[in-house]
Amino acid sequence: MKIFAMNKKIFVFLMGIMIIGIVFGSSLPLFLSSSDKELVSEYLSSFISGINEGYSSLVFFKNSFINNFVFSFLIWTLGISIIGIPVILFLFFFKCFIFGFSISSIIVNYGFKGILFSFVYIFPHQVFSLFLYCLLTYYSLVFSINLIFSLFRKNSFNISSSFLRYFKVFCVCLIGLLMCSLYDSFISPIVLGFVFKLLGIWLILCYNIFGDLYESCCWNEWGSR
Repeated sequence: MKIFAMNKKIFVFLMGIMIIGIVFGSSLPLFLSSSDKELVSEYLSSFISGINEGYSSLVFFKNSFINNFVFSFLIWTLGISIIGIPVILFLFFFKCFIFGFSISSIIVNYGFKGILFSFVYIFPHQVFSLFLYCLLTYYSLVFSINLIFSLFRKNSFNISSSFLRYFKVFCVCLIGLLMCSLYDSFISPIVLGFVFKLLGIWLILCYNIFGDLYESCCWNEWGSR
């Protein structure tokens, strides 16, 4: 029961860090200077133009998976060490912060279109990726805390079986991150390109409808005079 209560506290603590990280990241674009906002806008514009013009999905996949592998391997390795808990928490907070910052930056720069764009951009692979990092962080903290208790409090702890389970969790998370990188590189650009075309058609229709309505109103007002 004590182990279950401790694990429950760890899970609740991670949920709090996730919420705080996403909220902080979402609020940061509102307080950026004009020069920083221009840099973010230029990066988003180059990213969107790269999707529209086409880019090397294989290169994007390689970079995405390498980043995910390095980040997840760093969290997993720090879980084995005794002093890695603060760094693990910081890395997880940073990942949640970037998640919130990306969504908020898209919405701030593109308004209503940004809401649809961010929704397509984060679902389902970005949300699933964040869940995998949360899962890996949770098991990293559990393994590290149990290791500390076994060394300093002499608690019974089967290191071999726990390490094997910890390694299996890392492999499962790595496979999941591989699938996220595949989706982000090969499927997400197609979906985003379709959304861009759909938004373009929608804007043209709105312009034609409201433009004709505006012209008719102007003609009626001119005729009444």
